[in-house]
Amino acid sequence: MQVILRLSEPSLAQAGGRHSQLQRVASQQQALDAALAAAGARKLGALSKTLNAVMVEVDASQLSSLAANPSVTAIREIGRYHKTLDETVSHIGAAVELVGDNDGSGISVGVVDSGIDYYHAALGGSGIVDDYLNDSGTVREDGTFPTEKVVGGWDFVGSIWPDPNDVVPGDGLAEDPDPLDDGDEAGHGTHVAHIIGGEGNVDLGIPPGVAPGVDLWALKVCSSVSTSCSGVALLNSIEYAADPDGDPETDDHLDILNLSLGSNYGQAFDDDLSAAIDGATALGILTVASAGNASDKPYIVGTPSATPSALSVAQTQVPSASLQLISAGGQDVPAVFQPWSVEPDGTVEGPIRYGNSDGSNLNGCKPYDAGTFDGSIALIDRGGCNFTLKILNAELAGASAGIIGLVAPGAPFSGGDGGDGPITIPGYMISQSASNFLKSLDEDSVAAIDPDNGLPLVNQMVGSSSRGPTLQFNALIKPEIGAPGASVSAIAGSGTGTGPFGGTSGAAPMVSGAAALVLAADTDLSPAEVRAKLVTTGDTNIDTDPFSGLAPVARIGGGEVRANRALNTAVSAWDVDTLSPALSFGFLDAFEETTLSKTVVVTNYGDSDVSYAVSSAFRYAADDNGAVSVDASQSSIDVPAGGSVEFDVTLTVSPEDLTAWYGNSGSLGADPAWITDLEYDGYVNLDADGVDNDIHLPWHILPRKSGNLAVSLSGKGQFTLSNEGVGDTLVESYNLIATSDDLPEGERGANNPITDFKALGYRTTAVPAGYCSAEKSFVIQFAVASWERQTHANVPNAWDLYLDYNGDGFPEANVFNYELAGNLSDGRNAVIATDYVGGTQTIYFLTDHETNSANTVLTVCAEQIGLDGRGLTHKAQVAFGGAYDLYFTGEYTDFLTEFELSPGVDDSPVTFQGNKSGYTVLPNGGSVKGTRSGKTGALLLFRGGAPEGNEHVIIE
Repeated sequence: MQVILRLSEPSLAQAGGRHSQLQRVASQQQALDAALAAAGARKLGALSKTLNAVMVEVDASQLSSLAANPSVTAIREIGRYHKTLDETVSHIGAAVELVGDNDGSGISVGVVDSGIDYYHAALGGSGIVDDYLNDSGTVREDGTFPTEKVVGGWDFVGSIWPDPNDVVPGDGLAEDPDPLDDGDEAGHGTHVAHIIGGEGNVDLGIPPGVAPGVDLWALKVCSSVSTSCSGVALLNSIEYAADPDGDPETDDHLDILNLSLGSNYGQAFDDDLSAAIDGATALGILTVASAGNASDKPYIVGTPSATPSALSVAQTQVPSASLQLISAGGQDVPAVFQPWSVEPDGTVEGPIRYGNSDGSNLNGCKPYDAGTFDGSIALIDRGGCNFTLKILNAELAGASAGIIGLVAPGAPFSGGDGGDGPITIPGYMISQSASNFLKSLDEDSVAAIDPDNGLPLVNQMVGSSSRGPTLQFNALIKPEIGAPGASVSAIAGSGTGTGPFGGTSGAAPMVSGAAALVLAADTDLSPAEVRAKLVTTGDTNIDTDPFSGLAPVARIGGGEVRANRALNTAVSAWDVDTLSPALSFGFLDAFEETTLSKTVVVTNYGDSDVSYAVSSAFRYAADDNGAVSVDASQSSIDVPAGGSVEFDVTLTVSPEDLTAWYGNSGSLGADPAWITDLEYDGYVNLDADGVDNDIHLPWHILPRKSGNLAVSLSGKGQFTLSNEGVGDTLVESYNLIATSDDLPEGERGANNPITDFKALGYRTTAVPAGYCSAEKSFVIQFAVASWERQTHANVPNAWDLYLDYNGDGFPEANVFNYELAGNLSDGRNAVIATDYVGGTQTIYFLTDHETNSANTVLTVCAEQIGLDGRGLTHKAQVAFGGAYDLYFTGEYTDFLTEFELSPGVDDSPVTFQGNKSGYTVLPNGGSVKGTRSGKTGALLLFRGGAPEGNEHVIIE
């Protein structure tokens, strides 16, 4: 297995750039060599500037011996990530007529991706396909690389990783000096490179990128044969970018890194790559990263873009984009064009066909029968494979166009380019309801796709662009900026060819190019200052779609990038403490009036004083309801030339005016409506006399109207609960069956989130026939109280309970929670029950978790776990449970062993003043006396919102 060993000495970045620290790091790493050799470990790389760590491949049986070494502070498995112009350059204000002679010259940009096709004409290459095909891809042939445009780089993965046959140890991971974008999965990095800084080719009609004067560096970390990107390679690339010549001074570090890749539901605190990026920022490198293509779902924004110091980029529509309307059955069905397909030259007509004639292959992931769609338009279910493969298979079976229909509620979106092709027919995506409508039409019904029948989408979000705020670091505003992400750019291996490139993978390089222009204009700017200039000058007039109004701050941050505004303004501003231009007030359990404050510094880089009127505005007028107010300490400021001025922004939450919390990780886990409704956001505006210096800072808070229960124990199971908070609190009682001690927290960047059991309880409830099965039955609810909160139940951990009915040490049933699709693509969290004896695995219920909570309830029917639902008494059962990290390691982090439960016996553990239901609701100022009535202790969960650390109580 591949692991990273974190060592105790601080890295160069952690030591404040003191180069004497490098020798201490080197000595510590060298001292570890003997232990690595004894363990049979193969070194894959070492980091000293961004992190102090050694990456190795080693047998799992040797990990304990390495962990015993006193210099090793943590050992964690290394994960993998996935790869997620003409009109767009002008649209973002980067055209020559807007930026003048500034083309980014002198700025170095690292493309951390699948490599670069440096033979392509758009990147200054020969444009000859044979030159590309004759390149070995593993050695630098004389005179081929580096080039005047792609001035350096390295291949950190090789051309066969990942190799399931393990021909080369480490599943094919083998570095080489030639970072050519080659192989079956080539293309991603070349598209990105052209968008950032391709010089174009006038004679061939190929437009330049955003910053055509930059020096590009090809840092190949993604596979030539799959869409995976190696965690080892990524860490090595960040270290390389800090010191390309390895001398080991870092004054030659790259200026900007573009990472058009990531993992959904980013764990920026635990993620080692995110920690390394923060280290690189401290050394002077700005990282621009794509937010992800997982759509408008709460908290799904990915890492590494969720890294605090990175600039996270959302995707907006290109100026020419329109929402296609497909005419069928007397209706116009909205359809989102897929930018990696081909727009129709004229109207496309034909009957809608769904799957093979025998009803098979409905999701289009296998080749269709020959001629299946001749003269027809293919309708294809989402799921199971790349969007591009679906449309390609339809094309090969004769389709004139392909339509991907969603299979769950949600808005259609522009899906990522999976690399299948070439695709020469139009591709679209429609909603589940629209898909169902098309499926209901008669076979003879004809659909028409007329390019002129559509709605303009300029200045709107792309549906697939991922939403924030972040899961960790208390709900940071991410993404912070948007950019068009479907530019027509260079196709690897084509010599001169170009094609559309979709997703936030195409949006991030637009911002990287804009950042290069800003930095070229003033090379003394720090990464934080470049980020601030871009975010505070974005265009905030960006809608979600043609029907939904303005996009929330947690999707668009400071707005769509405007390079000319960032260059023209002499002033910028950011949070003094976080160095971020986004004022993230975070998540708050508001049980009383609360005031939060941030200090903003405004810096004038120009040679003239600038005066500002300072104000704050809500993103949505409906939010101005008295629940949240945002005020600046000064209504006007004067910022002297070459100077700085500070002012405070104060946010006050009056919880009595907040809407009651209704968000959850289960039924609403993928629904953006609740979080848009409950969050408050807007902009602090600094308006100058001239528009050139107008800037703004996005702000955001997610407040929950909460109760705050005080618990008074009077002995013998007697207690009193009093609600001292503003919000109502639902109290639920469960039979206590196990408790567990608090485990130490995981370290930053250790790939080791620790969410562990505090207590486990359960209760049973009788249900009528027809609820679980045809017979009367009962449901069992397992209540987990954890020491740490989970923002969303999907990540980073799950609760796993095993039931051993006969005490033989082997479970007969299992109950656990998991993201519904199993790959984080659905967004809802579900309870999965397995009956090992009956051989069934079923999902009847979604997980009961309110988000931002340390309480989780898993509900199952008796029949799901092999119990006889007709009777409510069963012998005591022995069980054990575990909390496991499903995001990084797949390993258990905590265990409960040999606890007993008696389903149907202890079904009312607490009585509240004569109320035997085990539930009660306490309003503000309310109190209730309770008595433990069960045979065991009781676990009480406080629902509807409660301060962290006061979300449950154990009654012994």
